[in-house]
Amino acid sequence: MRSKAVSFRQVLKYAIGGGWGSDRPTEKNTVAVAVIRGTDFGRLSERRLGDVPRRFESASKVAKRALEAGDIVLEVSGGSPARGQTTGRTCFINDRVLAGSATPVIPASFCRLVRVDRRLVLPRFAYFWLQDMYKSGRAGEYENQSTGISNFQFEHFLDAERLELPPLHYQRQVVDVLGSIDDRIDNLRQANATLETITQALFKSWFVDFDPVRAKAEGREPEGLGAATAALFPSGFEDSELGPIPKGWCVKTIGDRASVVDCLHAKKPELLPEGRPYLQLNCIREDGLLETAAAAMISDVDYAKWTSRIEVSPGDCVITNVGRVGAVAQVPSGFKAALGRNMTGIRPGDGLPPTFLIELLMSNYMRREIEQKTDAGTILSALNVKNIPKLRFVCPGEDTLNRFEDVARPLRAAMEGNLRRSAVLSDLRNTLLPRLISGKLRLPEAEAQVQALA
Repeated sequence: MRSKAVSFRQVLKYAIGGGWGSDRPTEKNTVAVAVIRGTDFGRLSERRLGDVPRRFESASKVAKRALEAGDIVLEVSGGSPARGQTTGRTCFINDRVLAGSATPVIPASFCRLVRVDRRLVLPRFAYFWLQDMYKSGRAGEYENQSTGISNFQFEHFLDAERLELPPLHYQRQVVDVLGSIDDRIDNLRQANATLETITQALFKSWFVDFDPVRAKAEGREPEGLGAATAALFPSGFEDSELGPIPKGWCVKTIGDRASVVDCLHAKKPELLPEGRPYLQLNCIREDGLLETAAAAMISDVDYAKWTSRIEVSPGDCVITNVGRVGAVAQVPSGFKAALGRNMTGIRPGDGLPPTFLIELLMSNYMRREIEQKTDAGTILSALNVKNIPKLRFVCPGEDTLNRFEDVARPLRAAMEGNLRRSAVLSDLRNTLLPRLISGKLRLPEAEAQVQALA
């Protein structure tokens, strides 16, 4: 395969900085837009454009910044030197991402729209190249710092970053191989989204809306339940401090049925060879899974291991109590970790099944409870750890709890397994990426490795 070395500037068609506009329409800013920040890149990989900020921009700015399929969003300011996260992260924009918004989509002011010349390079090949630039650490070479904020020197990058550019037909083959891995990861994510939707719907039906109880109270057979399961639910309601609840059930607090472990006052974690992976806020996914857990269990990467006074084990839940308040996840089987600061551990006890606990903490009902006990600060919101044991919920009988565990645990176990498989595929993609785009690995070898994981 013949390739030629070119600067990134030579394949660039168009680039422009992003915008932020205003939070409401003004005389100048009249166009509603969805704005992509660096912190949103992970959500976009899971098609969650609905979670990004909605702002208003001027029509002239939107015309120049509206993203198109094949564009790349490059983070040029921010980063996190403390976590070793440089600027230079990228996000690929495709039709599925744009379909998630009814309004134009633009990059935020700390990002830049990058559009390549398709006559020279396929957009996704350029994206994979930039992914390798970031993962290899080259992005850090184009960074400087001013007043504590890292900045990506875009003009320097355009001239200094050299691409080994193969013919378009080879680029397409590389994109097909790496893209097939991304597509499989995406399918696993969608499967997990479906499983979590099913599990949450079941939890809401049984323990929030009390559908089986309402059906029996009205003389109807509960839908979708066998006779043995339907018999576990009462046929009427009684009053409680939370309003009508099923007869024989009771109002409990998290502190009544679980142990709450506070890490705010734990000693500073130490880095030790025999310690545990250290959980941080960005480990927690919106589906209640731990990203770090999957990666640490499948990869040979030498993850930093920490020890602290607080460790969490399989079945324990963790909840954030500063900033992104109320984000929760459950520690999967086969994994232990050190609990980071600004996180609290919740350990199920007294017959409370672990799947009930995570679904309870993720339910909209409990999110409202958490919001009521959260202090909105001028900079960061905070949930006082002392309030976590006071969070209330309607607790059914032991047999009903166990039946829910029987039904829901396999669904969450499948989610954990899918996340591990995603981590395996991500690890393979990251291994193949630099070798494929540089031409150091033959395509048949790469395809064989991908097929081996089919």
